[in-house]
Amino acid sequence: MRSTTILIVLFLLCISCSDKKEQIIREKVEDYFSAWNNQAFESAAFAQFKTDTSYTWHGEKEGPGIRSIFNPNSGWKQWDKAWNGHYTYDSIVVNIEEKKVTGRFNETTDFLKEIGLSAGFSAIVTFWFDENYRVKETLYEWNPDNQSMHQRIKPLVEWAKVNDSSTINRIYLKDGFKPSTKNANDWKHLLRVYSKSGGKFTN
Repeated sequence: MRSTTILIVLFLLCISCSDKKEQIIREKVEDYFSAWNNQAFESAAFAQFKTDTSYTWHGEKEGPGIRSIFNPNSGWKQWDKAWNGHYTYDSIVVNIEEKKVTGRFNETTDFLKEIGLSAGFSAIVTFWFDENYRVKETLYEWNPDNQSMHQRIKPLVEWAKVNDSSTINRIYLKDGFKPSTKNANDWKHLLRVYSKSGGKFTN
């Protein structure tokens, strides 16, 4: 009888411990995205969500991943500030045994809205945590239905190559962005001029 009682107590303690770990992880995720949406990149909730050096994969978790060193003033964070980046998530599933969180995430910015992609981009994202509840690895599985941003802005790029080649050649490199505050401001100016010229974006 006594051994049965001990087993029950241990079982309940295990459940309690598991529930506490899940609560910690859920709160970390919630605080991280709240900080991101407020552009509080130097806050503890944001800075301490991931390890100082973490790794990211896109599509499949194969190979060494992309190494990322935390920088609260990185180019993409400057871009997010300039364009009011906003992130939402749902369907969060916490796996305590594997120390991971999987959920459906959505990203929108004023830039995407400007070019007609108001819905933004969605992905299934998985975070793996270390023993200190900090993310060490991230996998993005992008929704195949996401529209191509590069295809969307193609008319503007072609127009700019004729009408403002110096600007477009500086801010749009090899079909990619060089994110920064200045880059974002240059894009805002280009979008205004393009719009005034009667330019539109493809559907």
